[in-house]
Amino acid sequence: MTESKPGRIPVGDPVGLRFDEETKRRLDEMAEAIGPRRFGALIRVACRRLVAKPNSVGPALAEHRRLSEVLRAIPLVMLKIKLEPETALEVAALAAEHDTTVSALMRVALHRFEEAPGRYKHPMLREAERTGLSGRVDVMVNASSRQRIWHLAGRYGDKLGTALLRVVLRRLLDEPGDLAADLETIAPLRDLRPENYPATIKVHFDDPLRDKLDALAAQVGSERTELVRLAARRVLEQPGLIEHAVNDEIIRSEKHKAHLLARHARRQARRHAQLD
Repeated sequence: MTESKPGRIPVGDPVGLRFDEETKRRLDEMAEAIGPRRFGALIRVACRRLVAKPNSVGPALAEHRRLSEVLRAIPLVMLKIKLEPETALEVAALAAEHDTTVSALMRVALHRFEEAPGRYKHPMLREAERTGLSGRVDVMVNASSRQRIWHLAGRYGDKLGTALLRVVLRRLLDEPGDLAADLETIAPLRDLRPENYPATIKVHFDDPLRDKLDALAAQVGSERTELVRLAARRVLEQPGLIEHAVNDEIIRSEKHKAHLLARHARRQARRHAQLD
């Protein structure tokens, strides 16, 4: 759209955007219901509404990210660990003391180990020779943690994974540290599938709107494309007077406005007649 096209709003350079397939489909349907070539205007209207209420963006982004993590979370996997009966009781008592589960304790212990494995070869080999392991605990951990443990243990021999798990757990028992904080922040963490936005499209943005999006993104710790996706979801959930807003976004000149709106109304009437 340029100044050479009367009644059209001048817009800037195209910006590449990515959506999930379902959101893109719903946006296409909404834009098509308004009129031909309305997709870009629909996105700009959604973004203008978003930047007009900046205070609500931060909480909305946080909630969206939380829901996204829930949907992308990879299921936990079970590990079986043999312990001495007294150690098994000590672990159970520590879990009861913090009103949590043995699995949560194990996830914290694994996270700490993955962050700072230190010297573990000789303690692991000693654990492999230990006898009297009649107690057993079953724990649920992230698949990536299990793979990491098996990889590190496999450097020194076969079937040492459970021995290394005992080393990891004993470290937690010996040095619980700020366990309450870790149980709150680390234990709930999950392996996540990557976000997937296969539907791509380019939309023209005028400089002021693009600058407002970028400034808002910097303010809330986001990026332009994430804000556009949030704006799109909002307009799909709460379209309001979307057709009127999109037509205003496209029609620039008051001189031509009545004529263009009348032409739009005739086109819409013909379209509806054809659908009937």
